[in-house]
Amino acid sequence: MEGNRPRPVKRIWVQQVAVDVEVLRTRLNRACARPDGLDPQLQVVAEGVGKHLDLAQAAAFRHDPLPGRLTNWWRGVLVEAAHRNMHAAQLLLVHLYDDDELCAEIPLAVARARATLHREDVRQTTVHALEAESPSALLRHRVRRLLSDSFAAVDTQHSQLRNFRNTVLLAALLIFSLVAITTIVVALEPDVMPLCFPNEVVLSPTPDDSAVTQQRGFNCPTGAGVEGPTPGDVLIVALIGLLGGALAASVSIRHLKGTIAPYNVPAALAMLKVPLGAFTAILALVAVRGDFVPGLTALDSQEQILAYALVFGFAQQLFTRLLDQQVQTVLQGLPSKDTADDPPPPPVIAHDSRSHPH
Repeated sequence: MEGNRPRPVKRIWVQQVAVDVEVLRTRLNRACARPDGLDPQLQVVAEGVGKHLDLAQAAAFRHDPLPGRLTNWWRGVLVEAAHRNMHAAQLLLVHLYDDDELCAEIPLAVARARATLHREDVRQTTVHALEAESPSALLRHRVRRLLSDSFAAVDTQHSQLRNFRNTVLLAALLIFSLVAITTIVVALEPDVMPLCFPNEVVLSPTPDDSAVTQQRGFNCPTGAGVEGPTPGDVLIVALIGLLGGALAASVSIRHLKGTIAPYNVPAALAMLKVPLGAFTAILALVAVRGDFVPGLTALDSQEQILAYALVFGFAQQLFTRLLDQQVQTVLQGLPSKDTADDPPPPPVIAHDSRSHPH
């Protein structure tokens, strides 16, 4: 749109949209500059392509629509508007291709369909089946239909990815709230959920060589040999658990591969792991104190209590690891949403160097 000049942004998906829009606009200008010109019907199509490109650029640079920051981030309004308008422009642009450009588009359309549609989907087709299509007008419509189905599948997958991210963030917020409420309540009333263990001291052996122990205070997260639970015990355990959760988040992010999707699901998972670390640390120490964990007895020192809190905070990785694997699987199978510069590779069988002796 005239007057809507792009402003500097830091979001990488906006830069991708800006590049794709310029590439598609160049293709449009090239089609309009043919010596024989465009008939009235194709001129209408060309105007439609230009309008969709303007709308895609306006959405990417937050000119139109204008939702609130939180609304846009949560619902992905601008992301979806930008990419859906680019998809619409790409589909209309098929009608402006000449015969050679249309034939060149066939392998890419088939590859995108294979990357997005299920292998048993009846809409799947092959390069040879499309190339054998006659007349050419029908071929043009079939290519457009195949691209439309592929883009619809990509948009659906990205919507599911955004919903998954939002669910993870809601879970992180819920767990953080529970940890905060628990910390406040226990800090006000430490005896409600004591996180201390008896400080047992071994006395001199008796004549029959049997050891005698005597309790002298408690070992708590805030100190050893204290008289009883203190308000700072749960705060220290929660803090150590947060550190364990942060360590687990760092480990999981290190193993996750990057993604070009506009929704940062790995970061949402990392935000879940941190409060979950505090959550598991508090509950695990309560379970140990209640002799619920087999093989674990009373912890003997303040240092041991803190060490177990750190271990339990990191141990939530055992549960969230399945989420990490699921997210990585989804991201690896997710095609790019851009339409011009990063299409999937054409369905050509690659030569495996291992199958050919040197």
